Amino acid sequence: MKRLIYILILFFIPNVVINAQQDTTFVESKPMVIGINFDYAYLLKHSEFLREFNDSYPKSVAIDISKHLITKRSWDFCNCFPRVGVSVAYWNWDNPDVLGSGISTVGYLEPYMRTHKRTNLFFRAGLGGVFLSDPYDEVTNPLNLSYSTKFAFFLMIGAGINYRINDYLNMRFAAKYNHISNGGNSTPNKGLNFPSLSLGLNTSLSAVTFPEPSKNHDRKPPEERKRISIVHFSGWSNATVGDKDKFYVFGFSGNYSRWIGGRSALTFGTEWIFDLSRKEQLQVAGSDDSYLQGAGLFGHEFWLGKVTFSQVIGVYYYKPFRNTDDFYQRYGLSYSFTKHLFAGMNLKAHGHVADFFDFRLGYRF
Repeated sequence: MKRLIYILILFFIPNVVINAQQDTTFVESKPMVIGINFDYAYLLKHSEFLREFNDSYPKSVAIDISKHLITKRSWDFCNCFPRVGVSVAYWNWDNPDVLGSGISTVGYLEPYMRTHKRTNLFFRAGLGGVFLSDPYDEVTNPLNLSYSTKFAFFLMIGAGINYRINDYLNMRFAAKYNHISNGGNSTPNKGLNFPSLSLGLNTSLSAVTFPEPSKNHDRKPPEERKRISIVHFSGWSNATVGDKDKFYVFGFSGNYSRWIGGRSALTFGTEWIFDLSRKEQLQVAGSDDSYLQGAGLFGHEFWLGKVTFSQVIGVYYYKPFRNTDDFYQRYGLSYSFTKHLFAGMNLKAHGHVADFFDFRLGYRF
């Protein structure tokens, strides 16, 4: 978790510390934006403990404060105009007797594309903390195995559509994936995982004007139209085996990506996963099967300058211990420190069930 904080800080700092540049065809601005968002979520039953309860639909109301960085430096950073901000939200977990409620504060990076159009796209990645009202207590709340501390980490990734009503007012719709965990600092810590749909309205304190592409020069094809990379990743599995609910996961992948136009690229690759929760399950079952997993990968990437956002499908070709579906999804965000070195975070999920978050370091040839 500390590595994730470090990575997100590296995402934010280059955008926050920006000096105004003079350009006769590019008027720079950093308008402040204030918004309100309403989220409706579904609490995933990723553990036996949660399956004992009825379906829960968390709800939240959030206040966002951000800066929209309409600058040359931002364009050079991600070929986009991002917002950098903070979101403060009240969460009702829809299970007051056990899960209580929460108040989260999350810092986020939100790159925007197609800003010269009235309807544009954005991605959001955020990290912060959450205050939780009713942690596990063996006497007063023995049923809450999701969290055992008053404070925990809050991780979020998502994408959405923004509609610009006028130069001040915007309406937005987003789909997000949210994860809460204390990072294994205290048990029980089965965590909360919940995808959500978000509807919001925001306004800027001054008129927002985006440069037309012709005024910002047409985007040229990248110098390198293909990328070959190797990656090491590691994280913690959400699996529960007996009394244990946290297992180390690590692995390696190799990928080939090819630019196809605009900001888009297709990617193909393979990965090997070493999930120690599977090893534990096999030992408990007395099985001699291998716990290793091998999979082929294919998907799409957005190349946003130094930032890459990926959406990938994985298909297992080696999985002797068959306790999951044969397909899975990966959603990732990475940042290139140099031409060759990059780091990021990634979510692996089987359908709507999260498998694990990982943090990764890669080398690009």
